[in-house]
Amino acid sequence: MTAEHTLGKHFALNDGNSIPLVGLGTSRILPNETISVITTAIDIGYRHFDTSEFYKNTTQLGDGLRQALLSGKVNRDELFITAKKGATKCNDHTKLGEYINGMCDHVQLWKEMEDVVDKGLAMSIGVSNFNQQQIKNIIQTCKIPPAVLQTECHAYLQIKDLVKFCQDEGIFITAFAPFGSPGLSKYKPCYKECDILKDEVVLDLVRKYERTPAQILLRYLIQRGIGVIPKSSDAVRLTENINFNR
Repeated sequence: MTAEHTLGKHFALNDGNSIPLVGLGTSRILPNETISVITTAIDIGYRHFDTSEFYKNTTQLGDGLRQALLSGKVNRDELFITAKKGATKCNDHTKLGEYINGMCDHVQLWKEMEDVVDKGLAMSIGVSNFNQQQIKNIIQTCKIPPAVLQTECHAYLQIKDLVKFCQDEGIFITAFAPFGSPGLSKYKPCYKECDILKDEVVLDLVRKYERTPAQILLRYLIQRGIGVIPKSSDAVRLTENINFNR
Protein backbone atom coordinates (compact mmCIF):
# COMPACT_ATOMS: atom_id res chain seq x y z
CA MET A 1 0.00 0.00 0.00
CA THR A 2 1.38 3.41 -0.88
CA ALA A 3 1.94 6.23 1.57
CA GLU A 4 -0.98 8.09 0.03
CA HIS A 5 -3.31 5.17 0.66
CA THR A 6 -2.08 4.62 4.20
CA LEU A 7 -2.42 8.25 5.15
CA GLY A 8 -5.75 8.50 3.39
CA LYS A 9 -7.23 6.44 6.21
CA HIS A 10 -9.09 8.48 8.80
CA PHE A 11 -11.15 7.69 11.87
CA ALA A 12 -14.53 9.38 12.32
CA LEU A 13 -14.56 11.08 15.72
CA ASN A 14 -17.62 11.32 17.96
CA ASP A 15 -17.98 15.03 17.13
CA GLY A 16 -18.31 14.49 13.39
CA ASN A 17 -14.72 15.43 12.53
CA SER A 18 -12.15 12.95 11.30
CA ILE A 19 -8.54 12.33 12.32
CA PRO A 20 -5.79 10.66 10.27
CA LEU A 21 -4.85 7.28 11.73
CA VAL A 22 -1.16 8.11 11.33
CA GLY A 23 0.44 11.35 12.44
CA LEU A 24 3.87 12.74 13.20
CA GLY A 25 4.99 13.17 16.78
CA THR A 26 7.32 16.15 17.19
CA SER A 27 8.68 15.58 20.69
CA ARG A 28 12.50 15.92 20.82
CA ILE A 29 12.78 17.19 17.25
CA LEU A 30 15.35 19.97 17.52
CA PRO A 31 14.07 23.48 16.77
CA ASN A 32 16.68 24.02 14.06
CA GLU A 33 15.53 20.82 12.31
CA THR A 34 11.78 21.21 12.73
CA ILE A 35 10.94 23.28 9.63
CA SER A 36 12.79 20.84 7.39
CA VAL A 37 11.20 17.81 9.06
CA ILE A 38 7.70 19.27 8.74
CA THR A 39 8.05 20.24 5.07
CA THR A 40 9.54 16.81 4.29
CA ALA A 41 6.70 15.09 6.14
CA ILE A 42 4.15 17.13 4.18
CA ASP A 43 5.80 16.04 0.93
CA ILE A 44 5.68 12.39 2.06
CA GLY A 45 2.00 12.71 2.87
CA TYR A 46 1.63 13.39 6.60
CA ARG A 47 -1.42 15.46 7.48
CA HIS A 48 -1.63 14.98 11.26
CA PHE A 49 0.94 16.75 13.45
CA ASP A 50 1.16 16.46 17.22
CA THR A 51 2.76 19.24 19.23
CA SER A 52 3.01 20.77 22.69
CA GLU A 53 4.52 23.88 24.23
CA PHE A 54 6.67 21.48 26.21
CA TYR A 55 8.50 20.39 23.03
CA LYS A 56 9.98 23.88 22.52
CA ASN A 57 9.57 23.72 18.74
CA THR A 58 6.02 24.95 18.15
CA THR A 59 7.15 28.17 16.46
CA GLN A 60 9.25 26.25 13.96
CA LEU A 61 6.46 23.72 13.41
CA GLY A 62 4.13 26.59 12.57
CA ASP A 63 6.71 28.06 10.21
CA GLY A 64 7.04 24.72 8.42
CA LEU A 65 3.29 24.37 8.04
CA ARG A 66 3.03 27.97 6.84
CA GLN A 67 5.62 27.30 4.14
CA ALA A 68 3.69 24.24 2.96
CA LEU A 69 0.39 26.14 2.93
CA LEU A 70 1.81 29.12 1.03
CA SER A 71 3.42 26.82 -1.52
CA GLY A 72 0.05 25.24 -2.26
CA LYS A 73 1.26 21.72 -1.36
CA VAL A 74 -1.54 21.34 1.16
CA ASN A 75 -4.74 23.09 2.21
CA ARG A 76 -5.49 24.00 5.82
CA ASP A 77 -8.61 21.85 5.90
CA GLU A 78 -6.44 18.81 5.12
CA LEU A 79 -4.39 19.27 8.29
CA PHE A 80 -5.16 17.97 11.77
CA ILE A 81 -3.03 19.74 14.40
CA THR A 82 -3.03 18.40 17.95
CA ALA A 83 -1.88 20.97 20.52
CA LYS A 84 -1.45 20.57 24.28
CA LYS A 85 -0.64 22.91 27.14
CA GLY A 86 2.85 22.85 28.60
CA ALA A 87 3.71 20.94 31.76
CA THR A 88 6.34 21.21 34.46
CA LYS A 89 9.43 19.28 33.46
CA CYS A 90 10.27 16.31 35.65
CA ASN A 91 13.66 16.22 37.33
CA ASP A 92 15.99 13.35 38.17
CA HIS A 93 14.02 12.60 41.35
CA THR A 94 10.55 12.53 39.79
CA LYS A 95 8.92 9.11 40.03
CA LEU A 96 6.97 7.67 37.12
CA GLY A 97 3.28 8.28 37.65
CA GLU A 98 3.86 11.05 40.17
CA TYR A 99 1.71 14.19 39.91
CA ILE A 100 4.00 17.11 39.16
CA ASN A 101 1.46 19.90 38.66
CA GLY A 102 -0.45 19.53 41.91
CA MET A 103 -4.20 18.98 42.10
CA CYS A 104 -6.31 19.89 39.10
CA ASP A 105 -10.08 20.18 38.74
CA HIS A 106 -10.42 18.25 35.49
CA VAL A 107 -14.16 18.79 35.28
CA GLN A 108 -13.85 22.57 35.53
CA LEU A 109 -10.94 22.59 33.12
CA TRP A 110 -13.02 20.60 30.65
CA LYS A 111 -15.75 23.23 30.78
CA GLU A 112 -13.14 25.77 29.72
CA MET A 113 -12.14 23.45 26.87
CA GLU A 114 -15.76 23.35 25.77
CA ASP A 115 -15.74 27.15 25.71
CA VAL A 116 -12.81 26.97 23.29
CA VAL A 117 -14.97 24.92 20.92
CA ASP A 118 -17.95 27.25 21.37
CA LYS A 119 -15.74 30.19 20.40
CA GLY A 120 -14.60 28.41 17.24
CA LEU A 121 -10.97 28.16 18.38
CA ALA A 122 -10.86 24.35 18.14
CA MET A 123 -12.84 21.77 16.20
CA SER A 124 -12.18 18.77 18.43
CA ILE A 125 -11.07 18.49 22.04
CA GLY A 126 -9.65 15.58 23.96
CA VAL A 127 -7.46 14.58 26.86
CA SER A 128 -3.93 13.28 27.29
CA ASN A 129 -2.58 10.85 29.90
CA PHE A 130 -5.96 10.58 31.63
CA ASN A 131 -7.03 7.43 33.44
CA GLN A 132 -10.45 5.81 33.27
CA GLN A 133 -11.83 7.51 36.38
CA GLN A 134 -10.76 10.97 35.24
CA ILE A 135 -12.50 10.42 31.91
CA LYS A 136 -15.62 9.15 33.68
CA ASN A 137 -15.71 12.32 35.78
CA ILE A 138 -15.77 14.42 32.63
CA ILE A 139 -18.33 12.29 30.80
CA GLN A 140 -20.79 12.53 33.70
CA THR A 141 -21.13 16.32 33.42
CA CYS A 142 -19.86 17.38 29.99
CA LYS A 143 -21.87 18.76 27.09
CA ILE A 144 -19.07 17.85 24.65
CA PRO A 145 -17.50 14.45 25.35
CA PRO A 146 -13.76 13.96 24.76
CA ALA A 147 -13.14 13.01 21.15
CA VAL A 148 -9.65 11.63 21.72
CA LEU A 149 -7.47 10.21 24.46
CA GLN A 150 -3.78 10.52 23.70
CA THR A 151 -1.71 8.19 25.85
CA GLU A 152 1.36 5.97 25.77
CA CYS A 153 0.50 2.63 24.24
CA HIS A 154 2.61 -0.08 22.62
CA ALA A 155 3.10 -3.84 22.66
CA TYR A 156 4.74 -3.67 26.10
CA LEU A 157 2.06 -1.30 27.47
CA GLN A 158 -1.22 -2.51 26.00
CA ILE A 159 -3.62 -0.83 28.49
CA LYS A 160 -6.39 -3.16 27.33
CA ASP A 161 -8.96 -2.09 29.94
CA LEU A 162 -8.50 1.61 29.16
CA VAL A 163 -8.64 0.97 25.41
CA LYS A 164 -11.87 -1.01 25.73
CA PHE A 165 -13.43 1.63 27.98
CA CYS A 166 -12.62 4.43 25.54
CA GLN A 167 -13.74 2.51 22.49
CA ASP A 168 -17.01 1.60 24.22
CA GLU A 169 -17.52 5.30 24.97
CA GLY A 170 -16.71 6.34 21.40
CA ILE A 171 -13.41 7.98 22.36
CA PHE A 172 -10.60 7.48 19.86
CA ILE A 173 -7.18 6.60 21.25
CA THR A 174 -4.00 7.99 19.75
CA ALA A 175 -0.84 6.23 20.90
CA PHE A 176 2.30 8.21 21.50
CA ALA A 177 5.58 6.35 22.05
CA PRO A 178 4.45 3.37 19.89
CA PHE A 179 8.06 2.10 20.01
CA GLY A 180 8.49 2.59 23.75
CA SER A 181 10.47 5.85 23.34
CA PRO A 182 13.96 4.47 22.69
CA GLY A 183 16.58 7.00 23.78
CA LEU A 184 14.20 8.99 25.98
CA SER A 185 16.26 8.29 29.11
CA LYS A 186 18.93 10.65 27.75
CA TYR A 187 16.43 13.47 28.15
CA LYS A 188 14.42 12.11 31.09
CA PRO A 189 16.56 10.11 33.53
CA CYS A 190 13.34 9.07 35.30
CA TYR A 191 12.31 7.04 32.23
CA LYS A 192 13.13 3.34 32.11
CA GLU A 193 14.11 2.14 28.63
CA CYS A 194 12.48 -0.86 26.97
CA ASP A 195 13.95 -2.73 24.00
CA ILE A 196 10.72 -3.43 22.16
CA LEU A 197 12.27 -2.93 18.72
CA LYS A 198 14.59 -5.88 19.44
CA ASP A 199 11.95 -8.15 20.94
CA GLU A 200 12.23 -11.68 19.53
CA VAL A 201 8.53 -11.89 18.70
CA VAL A 202 8.78 -8.61 16.80
CA LEU A 203 11.89 -9.80 14.97
CA ASP A 204 10.18 -13.07 14.01
CA LEU A 205 7.37 -11.04 12.44
CA VAL A 206 9.93 -8.82 10.71
CA ARG A 207 11.40 -11.86 9.00
CA LYS A 208 8.01 -13.37 8.21
CA TYR A 209 6.46 -10.25 6.65
CA GLU A 210 9.63 -8.51 5.44
CA ARG A 211 8.90 -5.31 7.33
CA THR A 212 10.87 -3.18 9.76
CA PRO A 213 10.35 -3.59 13.53
CA ALA A 214 8.72 -0.15 13.59
CA GLN A 215 6.25 -1.14 10.87
CA ILE A 216 5.28 -4.29 12.78
CA LEU A 217 4.65 -2.33 15.97
CA LEU A 218 2.61 0.35 14.19
CA ARG A 219 0.49 -2.25 12.37
CA TYR A 220 -0.23 -3.94 15.71
CA LEU A 221 -1.76 -0.75 17.10
CA ILE A 222 -3.69 0.17 13.96
CA GLN A 223 -5.24 -3.30 13.90
CA ARG A 224 -6.51 -2.62 17.43
CA GLY A 225 -8.24 0.54 16.17
CA ILE A 226 -5.63 2.82 17.75
CA GLY A 227 -4.08 5.80 15.97
CA VAL A 228 -0.32 6.35 16.08
CA ILE A 229 2.00 9.36 16.12
CA PRO A 230 5.53 7.95 15.72
CA LYS A 231 8.34 10.48 15.95
CA SER A 232 11.29 10.69 13.56
CA SER A 233 13.49 13.31 11.94
CA ASP A 234 14.85 10.92 9.32
CA ALA A 235 13.21 11.00 5.87
CA VAL A 236 13.65 7.25 5.33
CA ARG A 237 12.02 6.39 8.65
CA LEU A 238 9.28 8.97 8.08
CA THR A 239 8.42 7.12 4.88
CA GLU A 240 8.66 3.66 6.47
CA ASN A 241 6.42 4.70 9.33
CA ILE A 242 3.51 5.41 7.00
CA ASN A 243 4.06 2.46 4.68
CA PHE A 244 3.46 -0.35 7.16
CA ASN A 245 0.28 -1.42 5.31
CA ARG A 246 1.84 -1.86 1.91
